[in-house]
Formats: sequence, C-alpha cells, structure tokens
Amino acid sequence: MNFNISKKEIRDTILDIRKSFDIEYLNRLSNVICNRVIKQEAYINCKNLVLYMPINNEVNLDILMNKGFQDNKRIWIPKVLNKNMEFYRITKDTKLIKGAYGILEPDCEEILIPDNNTLIIMPGAAFSEDMGRIGYGGGYYDKYLSKHTCCKTIAVCYNFQIMPMIPMDEHDIRPDIIISDDNIFIKKEI
Repeated sequence: MNFNISKKEIRDTILDIRKSFDIEYLNRLSNVICNRVIKQEAYINCKNLVLYMPINNEVNLDILMNKGFQDNKRIWIPKVLNKNMEFYRITKDTKLIKGAYGILEPDCEEILIPDNNTLIIMPGAAFSEDMGRIGYGGGYYDKYLSKHTCCKTIAVCYNFQIMPMIPMDEHDIRPDIIISDDNIFIKKEI
C-alpha cells in the first residue's frame, strides 16, 4: 500500500492534537476506556497485567491499576535499559523513579517472565481500524512482543487517534484488541 504521509508525520500530528486537549476531559475518556478493558475476557483471565506509566496525555490507567490490585493480578510496568524494555513487578508500595525519557519506572528487580496468562496494555500515537499501531518510534513494544508471542495485547487510545488505515512495516506488531472511548476493534479472540 502506498501512503503519501509518513509514520512520523502521522505521529507528530496526532500527538499535537492529543496535547491540545484538557487533561480533565481526557481523564473522563480514560475512565471509559479502562472500564471497557476490565470487561474483556483477556483482562478477566490474565494473571500478569502489564501497564504503562502515562505521559503527554496518554490514556490514564489509574482505574485499571487499582482494579488489577483489587483483583489480585500481578502488576508490571516497563523499564528501559540499554535500548531494551523489560517489565518489572510493582506493588502498592513500590517506589517509582524517573527513568528513560523522564517516564516513571519501578525501583525493583523482579522481571516478568511472560506466559499465556500475560496481558500487555499498549500505548501508542496512532492506530487503524485494521489493527495497525504507530508507537513513538523506538520499537520497544514491537521488539518485546516479537520475542514473547504468548502475550495477549490490548492497545488503548482516544477515538481521535484511530484512522481508517496507517502505514505499517513488516516488523510492526498489531495488537489483538484496540479499545478507545467509542470503539473496540478485535483482531482475534483472546
């Protein structure tokens, strides 16, 4: 497929739009999105719940984190070391410190060994109705998921981040499900 617009142009445009919204409005949408995730079989059945620490008006996952703790799920968040991303277990008492890109990371040592009971909630800049995802350009989730194909994935975003189609490269990993405040797109039942 030939696109006249690059991933970088799409990413920059969508992120500029996302930054323009009021945080209280986005938090209301985030609550809708998190409550939709909680109803998914992939969430209900997972034992390991991988979240991210939101920055730059990303979908806020506070409700999902609190519900995960309440449901006795093991919660993991990313830490980037030497251009690689791993997920580290957190508890309600885990200290968070600024890490790569100024994102909060857990100050702990227990690394996730993923299995088919692992659900990864993915952020991103732009998404498409055919399950495409444009991240932030580092390829961290694509690299991780290409090594750990057993993981189930749900990408979360606001509806304005979804386009009919976006350019995709061969190495790009498509999420199993994309959930926004208005839509749910499913690649496969998980």
